Amino acid sequence: MTNALLADITSLKPGAPMTHGGITLIPIFAPEGRGARIKIAGDELVVSELETPTVPQLQVHNPTADDVLIPAGKILSGGRQTRVVNVSIVVPAGATLVIPVSCVEAGRWSGLSRFSDSRRFASRRVREAKARSVKRNIDIRKDKSSAQGAVWNVISHELNMRGVESDDSLLLDVDQHLDHRSDRVDVVREFISRGVQAGQIGVAVAHGEKILGVEVFPNTEALTVAWEGIVRAAVIDADEFSSRPESIDAARGIAALEKFLSEVAATEGTLSDGVGRGTEVHVETPAYVAHGLRVDGELVYCNAFAS
Repeated sequence: MTNALLADITSLKPGAPMTHGGITLIPIFAPEGRGARIKIAGDELVVSELETPTVPQLQVHNPTADDVLIPAGKILSGGRQTRVVNVSIVVPAGATLVIPVSCVEAGRWSGLSRFSDSRRFASRRVREAKARSVKRNIDIRKDKSSAQGAVWNVISHELNMRGVESDDSLLLDVDQHLDHRSDRVDVVREFISRGVQAGQIGVAVAHGEKILGVEVFPNTEALTVAWEGIVRAAVIDADEFSSRPESIDAARGIAALEKFLSEVAATEGTLSDGVGRGTEVHVETPAYVAHGLRVDGELVYCNAFAS
């Protein structure tokens, strides 16, 4: 048990909060000298079912000359069913790995072997349920699978609360539903147009002064690649709240984020060898769940989600 892998998140620098449509995003900037040159995996990563397909595992091959990062929570679309990645993985150049995943499409087990990059992330509730069960399985069995039933239950809730009909219980149908809601699409467009700021490597999502989630990437370019998916997930997640605060006090918002990061950094976690390069840490309390990946001494990715 250790908290060392997440200790340096307290050196991250929050910026001025931005609020639109009841959603607050707080930019997070790198301290001087930080910035791993790792790219986010896209469609250059070859993702496929195993030779004998199985729900909780996929195969990935990196044909490029660079290491690439698959962030935990990334949705991979296609195959016999759409999956979400359980833990963050740095796939070395030229490597082929078997990775742990969870199903986010309960009603389908058919189709081709290959996958595509959906450019989407699972909702906060799905990621929280997945991360909590992965942490427990690592502690008990040294296994990075999730409690698939718990993930499916959250997806059913996400679909039902919005009245979204999905024959295959596909989480991505919630994202597609967003495109038919003009007021919410306007919020997405606003945040996308503001974009990622120079030196920004992460973002916190808040409702009022309550921090809901934090995501930190290896560099500004990686965050930029993930930005649309993060924004869309944040707008979707806001449906759980009936109120839509117009703004928050900047100083209090930043203080809330600094307090959240300090609490996560101080919490003991479980270490695990990375699926690819590096070392993972998994942290869980009743109030939040967090996950990080360190490679060559640097925290290249972390997330934390409040309950």
